Amino acid sequence: MPSQAIEIHDSAIDRITMEGGSALIHFPSVCIHRSIGTLFEDAGTVWTQEALLRITGAQVEGAFTAATQVWGGDIIYLYGGALRIGEVISNNLIPLPLEVIADVELTIESCGETVCVHGTSARLELIGEAQLHQS
Repeated sequence: MPSQAIEIHDSAIDRITMEGGSALIHFPSVCIHRSIGTLFEDAGTVWTQEALLRITGAQVEGAFTAATQVWGGDIIYLYGGALRIGEVISNNLIPLPLEVIADVELTIESCGETVCVHGTSARLELIGEAQLHQS
């Protein structure tokens, strides 16, 4: 099975909602890098897919007020971010698969604004079929 990870920079979100103490971060499109070798070093492919990230025991800090106005719609394109799981920080990456029980913090950025979601576990679900990205 190839190594794969989501690149936050080329992904987009359209909503963060709370449900029973969990934050649900919906990505209408994530950018997935896949490689048989080492990600971002060896040849690979880029795919797009819908995804839902659930962070339990969640607290959300910040909002994308200006970014919503800049992008002029419901979809906010991300400029960068990071995912911290325990003491390990993945800059601009979300590892796949992702299902952990640990102290987690997702930080995402767009248009000079930052949103941080803290929690006690994280699970990412890919939805539908991945589409090969044509450059």
